[in-house]
Amino acid sequence: MRKIHITYNAQEKKRITEPILSSKPDVLYYICHQGEIEDIFLNYKKMNLETIKNNLENCIIIENFVDYVNYYDIIGNLAKIISSENAKSTEEDISFTINMGTGSKMVAVANLDAGRLWDNIKLIYPYSLDYNPNEESTHSGILISAEPPKFKFEKPPLDLIKAMQILYWLMKHDKFDRERDFVLQRDWQEAIYRTYKIRSVKKNINPRKQDSSEKISILRRFIGPLTDKWGFIYRKKQGRDYKVFFTDAGIKIVLVFMNYDYGINFHTK
Repeated sequence: MRKIHITYNAQEKKRITEPILSSKPDVLYYICHQGEIEDIFLNYKKMNLETIKNNLENCIIIENFVDYVNYYDIIGNLAKIISSENAKSTEEDISFTINMGTGSKMVAVANLDAGRLWDNIKLIYPYSLDYNPNEESTHSGILISAEPPKFKFEKPPLDLIKAMQILYWLMKHDKFDRERDFVLQRDWQEAIYRTYKIRSVKKNINPRKQDSSEKISILRRFIGPLTDKWGFIYRKKQGRDYKVFFTDAGIKIVLVFMNYDYGINFHTK
């Protein structure tokens, strides 16, 4: 079992180091704050990493930075980590532990959502009954590790996520290598059904009927749900076609999804 541990820097010692030393992960991602205000607890990072290195010689330590108050930065970074580590292992022999007891409240929210979006993630909340906010390290004594429950979390089906990835890719790489804020519906349809083939319709020897079947399918399976249920895209009439745009919410969430490899190789097309 390949074990990955993700933790966030804070004014803590044992609350960060003890779960790592007890679980002995193969890889540790130690994440610090980087934003308008500099991380004021970098001295704790130095002490904590020294403790970990002295006790776990074989643990690979990767230092990382996110903005602790930017949800999309935090969860986008988690998507990169989880996707890259999954690519190195089969999902049956890898596990992720995320320490959500440190960082910020926004970090905790993003960690919870990551645990619902992706598989093999264990969320822990280490705390101590010996808590004193005035001490150098607020949690001391014997640590208790609580695990929050996993409630059902509605997320877009996989083919909708892939369709959004394709839409975003086409916006950044059109036929003339231009970057635009829309994609023509017919180009999106072509990419979904023929280029990347994430969905198919019954073959028809008549090209017009085949095209008509794909139009009906893209409306029902992708455009309808992404517009009406999720609110991630909208359309504007363009002659006999439509321009497809992301909403503000859609562009934010697709940037998260673009950090995760869902199996589409855009660079071979």
